[in-house]
Amino acid sequence: YRDVAGPVHLKAKRAVVAVPADCAAALMPELPPEHRAALEAIAYGRYMVVGFFTEEEGPQTWDEYFGISTPQLAFQAVFNHAAALRTGEDRQPGGALVCFSGAGRADDQFGLSDAEITELYRRNLIQLMPPLDGHISDAVEIRRHHRVVPFWKPGDRASVRILREPLGPIHFAGDYLFATPSMADAAATGDRAARAILEN
Repeated sequence: YRDVAGPVHLKAKRAVVAVPADCAAALMPELPPEHRAALEAIAYGRYMVVGFFTEEEGPQTWDEYFGISTPQLAFQAVFNHAAALRTGEDRQPGGALVCFSGAGRADDQFGLSDAEITELYRRNLIQLMPPLDGHISDAVEIRRHHRVVPFWKPGDRASVRILREPLGPIHFAGDYLFATPSMADAAATGDRAARAILEN
């Protein structure tokens, strides 16, 4: 790794490789063929996430909805995280809405500029919620997530089993080692690897 003084090299008796699958393959060029094939069989879906701050006044039709599915729009879902706060009659002004796209739709949008994404999503959000016209702040947060959910081609998933066992002193940890990938599962694999090292 590199710090303020430059490159640093470490030697260790054991290692936990807790990086995305494609990064793990790049870090270890001398992997056995079957381990390399298992890592290279893992692909990651991409997400486009756009957050809008809103400036509306008074109760709105979407106040009670945490999530809205929008398959016909540029984004696939809208999340209204303020919904949990809309419980009384004294509705605070403004809000925040998060628009989300994944898979092929996100792939198609990754080449667009921030300005193009903002205009596309803003236009579609107003189409979904017309009262927002003129009440969306210029403060927009755009996040392009290149690696989110691991997936495999049909029949390739079985190859991941070899990565669940240590390769000599090397233990793999990551979201691709469980049937339902998540951040919690990724953390659990790191914890499991650390415990296995401490026990041996």
